[in-house]
Amino acid sequence: MAHLSILHEDGIMVTCANPVHLTVPTDFRPGGRVTFEVLEADAAHLKRLIGKTETFGLDPQQLPFSAQLTALEPCESTVDALSLLRYKPAMRAVLSIHRMVDFTAEQKNAN
Repeated sequence: MAHLSILHEDGIMVTCANPVHLTVPTDFRPGGRVTFEVLEADAAHLKRLIGKTETFGLDPQQLPFSAQLTALEPCESTVDALSLLRYKPAMRAVLSIHRMVDFTAEQKNAN
């Protein structure tokens, strides 16, 4: 279980979906994908991001990444963590990775 954050225009990461449940191992290489399930009730912000490229974060211990939300579709959940909530609508999302974003390195290069 994780929470998905998005880079706000003020330069801070803001939660946009919580919790999200990863369905396959994440691949943060360019062209890789992050696939997760989320309850539909927790996906309101994601619905506005379909087709858009944003800077996302999944874990504060990991670099954020630039990705496009390429899919957000209703699904029958396959995640064990949601097994007690099968009666609630779920959605499966796919983020297509463009690149990792290292703000520290970008600041050093700007100076």
